[in-house]
Amino acid sequence: MNVLIVDDSKIVRRVLTNTVKRFFVAPSWPEGCTIYEAEDGLVAMEMMKKHQINIMLLDWNMPNMTGEEVVGAVRANKEWHKTRIIMATTEGGKDSVLKMIKKGANGYMVKPFQEEAIFKTLETVTARMQK
Repeated sequence: MNVLIVDDSKIVRRVLTNTVKRFFVAPSWPEGCTIYEAEDGLVAMEMMKKHQINIMLLDWNMPNMTGEEVVGAVRANKEWHKTRIIMATTEGGKDSVLKMIKKGANGYMVKPFQEEAIFKTLETVTARMQK
C-alpha cells in the first residue's frame, strides 16, 4: 500500500504519517505501507508520477496548487483513476464536502481530527478498494 500525505503543515504531515503507519500493521496488513509526503499540490503531482499511489490524504488550502486542483488533476488522469483520495482539511462545511465528493474525493475528514476518525475513514476507503 502506497500512501501520499499532502499538507503544507509539517506537523500535520507528521501526525498523519504516524497514524497511517499505526493503521497499516500486521496481521491485517502484512505488506504494510510506504508513506510519501508532499508539502503542496505541485509536489504531490510529481510524487504521483514517480510512485503508484493507492491512497492520498489531501489538504485543501495549500500554496502553489490547492487540494481542489489536485483532485481535478488526479481524476483527469486515467492512470490514476484507482487512487483513493481522502480530504483532510479545515473546510468542513456541507457545501465544501459535497463539492469535493462530486469532484472525486472518496473520503473526508475535518481538522482537527482524532486517530479514531482517521482509522474509521481508512477502514471505509480500504474496504471499497478490496471490492
